[in-house]
Amino acid sequence: MGSDGYQVKAGMTGQAQQLDDAGTDMDGVSAAVKSRASYSYGDAGGEDAASALNAFVDAWEAEARTLASALHELGGKVQLAEKTYHGTDGRVKAHADSVPAGGTSGLTGTSTQGGRASALSSY
Repeated sequence: MGSDGYQVKAGMTGQAQQLDDAGTDMDGVSAAVKSRASYSYGDAGGEDAASALNAFVDAWEAEARTLASALHELGGKVQLAEKTYHGTDGRVKAHADSVPAGGTSGLTGTSTQGGRASALSSY
């Protein structure tokens, strides 16, 4: 940010994107599985087998949708957390910059040592 050594490094954007991309991949899995959700007697080799296979494929498709939704949601939450931390870091810096470096301390009623810089100036 400034030349005082304080820097805000937002490092979660990449992870949020990876989670969202994984969710998109799972969306593709769900669509691929869903397209095979109606096996017939001839495909499966019997009515019971076809019924069981269709139930299995339906469950797989539902699981893929759930995973995709969870990954998209988690990616969004990581992105929101990154934005929140970035904003909070900016406010902390602004508050640290506003701490007086000299004069009389409002907290203790004593003056600072010879114009010494604020201990927070290195943040």
